[in-house]
This record gives sequence, structure tokens and C-alpha cells, in this order.
Amino acid sequence: MSENRHRRNSYDSAAGLYDSARPPYPEALFDDIVSYAKLGADSRLLEVGCGTGQATIPMARRGYAIDAVELGAQMAAIARDKLSAFPKVKIIVADFETLSLPRGTYDLLLSATAFHWIDPAIRFQKARDLLKPSGALALFWHRPTLTDLSRPYLEPLQAVYERVAPELARDFSPPPRPEDARTEYHDLITASGLFGDMLVRKHYVTMAYSAAAYASLLGTFSDHRSLNAGKRERLLAGIETVVNREFKGKIIRETVALLYLARGLQEPGKAAQIGLSRQRLSRV
Repeated sequence: MSENRHRRNSYDSAAGLYDSARPPYPEALFDDIVSYAKLGADSRLLEVGCGTGQATIPMARRGYAIDAVELGAQMAAIARDKLSAFPKVKIIVADFETLSLPRGTYDLLLSATAFHWIDPAIRFQKARDLLKPSGALALFWHRPTLTDLSRPYLEPLQAVYERVAPELARDFSPPPRPEDARTEYHDLITASGLFGDMLVRKHYVTMAYSAAAYASLLGTFSDHRSLNAGKRERLLAGIETVVNREFKGKIIRETVALLYLARGLQEPGKAAQIGLSRQRLSRV
């Protein structure tokens, strides 16, 4: 748990890098959320782990009132500056796990590449408590994926990890194809017994990076940030060198923006009973 908390806290010291390097989410993903949650002009949203506002801004542009919670003060400062034109958005610097908020307040709780950091013992219960009876949950992540488009980069880059940071190489598994992307939060949400009407959506994303931009992106990942600074610099420099030398300074990264949608149950506990049927019926 302490290692998890250390990695969770590591982003704040690289807030500016995180803001510039992390990819956006597809607009269609936010359209899916709005449609599923049946949001209206007066809907109130809670975002858990807003970072520097990558997911906050698309929802703010749609006109919603948003309370955005962020643990890191430097991350929150960037988000507050970027969202200064949206008076209905409030950035709250706090730990969501201990933050006191009024129960039954929100029409939607969303979390972008952050909910896995919340204590599993409380995260779904607290989310359900804060939502209105008909409130919705939207959790999403960029998950790496692999096709022939990005496969040529795999072995040359992995060789750098094996040479410089073998502890990361040991934990590495090649990403799946887009259609095989793991949907583990489907079962986790259902097993909580607090949410039903599950829907999973996958948005395939490809992005081209320069060698330097790709190294910057890797420098925002928690496992890379957990390395000591010298080793991290050697690793990123080695990766940048390989991309420049072997791939003409350009790399393609493929991801699936994986979106989980669910609705709070009026009678908690039923989700666990119907979980298997929901899993079979969920659209992707």
C-alpha cells in the first residue's frame, strides 16, 4: 500500500511534463458518457483525480458544473489555470478517500486514468454514496494495444529496458490486440453490488510521437517515475536514441480508450446476482 501511495504521489513533481505529454481522450468517449448518463444543463458532476484537466475541459466545454478533486497541488494549479474560463468548475485539492462531500449530490462521477489509485475497500461505496439515486459512474483509461502498425517498435525498445531497467522489463507483457483489451473493471464494478446496467465502450486511438515526445510521455508513467532519477534519464535517453536511429525519429503508439459506464442501483446487492448476464450482454 505504501508503494502504491508513493507512485500515486509521484505525478505532482512532474505536473508540467504530465500536462504537455499525456494524450487527450477522444471526443466520442465524452459523447458516450453524456448520452449514457442522460446529462442535462443543470447536471452536477464529480471528477476523481482530475490531474491537469485532460478530461475536465471536454466536460466543462459542454457546460456542466464540475467539482474536480485532485491530490497534487501542482497538478491542481495547472488545472485551475486552464479551467479559469469555466466558472461552474471548482478544483478541490484533497485526497478523495478522506474528503467529506455531501451524499446524494452528483448526477455523474467520472474518473480518467485515476480510479485505480483509490483504495479498493472504499472506492465503489463512496462513489455510490455521493451519487444521486439515478446517478452514473464513468471510469476510463488509455490502455496500450498492439497491431502490425506498432509491432516493429516492440523488440528494439524492450532491449533498452532489459539493459537499463531490468526491473521494468521483468514486469512487461506485450499489449493485446485492440479487440482483446482486458475489461477487468467490468467484473470489479459488478462485484461491488452497487452498480448495474453496465456498458463497456472501446475507442481505438493511434498517435505519432517524435522520439523526444515519446520519451517525455514515458517519463510521466508511475513505474518509470519510481526509478531513481539517474536510471530514468538513462532509460529515456536510450529509448530516444533507438527511435531516432532505427525509426527515423518517429514512433506510433496504439491505445484503446476503454470506458466503463454503470448506474447506481436503487437496491444495492442485485448487481452481484446479475453480473454474469450483464457481462455477456455488454456492448463493446
